[in-house]
Amino acid sequence: MFKINLVRLVHFRYFRYNNIANYLRRKKLRRVGIFGLTVIIILLSFGAYAQESGVRELSLKESVELALENNLNLKSAEHKLALSKANYEEAQINNLLNTSIVTLKTAELSLKRDQDSLGETRKQLVLEDVISGYFQVVKAGQKVQIEETSVQEAEQSLKMVKNKFSLGDASQLDVMQAEIGLSSARLNFTQAVNDLTLAKMNFNQVLGLPLENQFQLTDTFSLETSEETLKDSLQKALRNRYEITQAQDSLELAQLKFELTQNDYTAELQKKKAFLELEGEKLDLEQLKTGITLEVTQSFLDLGEKETSVQVTTKQKEEKEQVYHITQAQYKQGLITTTDLLDKQIQLTQAKINALEALFNYNLAKRQFVRVLGIGLESTPEQP
Repeated sequence: MFKINLVRLVHFRYFRYNNIANYLRRKKLRRVGIFGLTVIIILLSFGAYAQESGVRELSLKESVELALENNLNLKSAEHKLALSKANYEEAQINNLLNTSIVTLKTAELSLKRDQDSLGETRKQLVLEDVISGYFQVVKAGQKVQIEETSVQEAEQSLKMVKNKFSLGDASQLDVMQAEIGLSSARLNFTQAVNDLTLAKMNFNQVLGLPLENQFQLTDTFSLETSEETLKDSLQKALRNRYEITQAQDSLELAQLKFELTQNDYTAELQKKKAFLELEGEKLDLEQLKTGITLEVTQSFLDLGEKETSVQVTTKQKEEKEQVYHITQAQYKQGLITTTDLLDKQIQLTQAKINALEALFNYNLAKRQFVRVLGIGLESTPEQP
């Protein structure tokens, strides 16, 4: 039986694991590597403990407040609005000296446009940058936990294989395979820790805080479904989207210009031009409504797909957990090979990651759906 297993495993794994296998055969170096990893973990733990008192807890609501206070892009938009207000005041003064309804109206609509733009910048900051960054950190943290569990499972598998080897029920290649599996799990764990570090730095940038700022998030994401229909969603979007407001303002200005030409002393060419501009604004508004309708429909359907994906991947994760527990029992009884055991452990880890990614993508799709509806920040839930 051992000979058959050896031949099959050698053909299947030899080229993939040859270099690592050579490294693992160097027993002393392996021991040094394990010791070094242990030292690093101890140092990281000590560093985390030393900084614990300075770590700030952040809810999603608190993160939004910090970003609104410190974000540089928002400050730039506020500066632009202040300049626009000054221009409008100047236009009002000039209008007293040289009356021009169109000039004053243009300045007024320009100010309103910059006000709307500031509001949209705030929405984007909250609904896209802050919430997305917050969820990225949450996801990275949960992935670290998944990979840490994977390391523990790989260590448990190696222990079982070594026990079998000591009894003569497993080969040296089986032990080597389990050691490689553990090395791979540790590498994935290290990568997950690095991803968490980068996610935190990026989130600090969004909040306008120093990149090295330490924090601990208190909220998480979950599957919270909505009963809103597509029809209701379309009505909300066409009522709330700021692009619609801007197009309506432009139509209002064109209507004013057209009405001012309806007299006997305005040249026919100017009348025709004003009419064409008015009709053009009407067409632009209708085209915008069509585009928003398509965008909302796509986002609505995408949200439904992401919800289904969460349900499917969650069931798959639960199934892989049961399969892995059964596989462990089968291996102990000698009913399956080491390869089968390790493969099922890898599949379980991947199923957990898939479920996490699905839940993360659902929550991002939900925020995207809120954004395309044009809902104000006051309608945004405080927690995901």
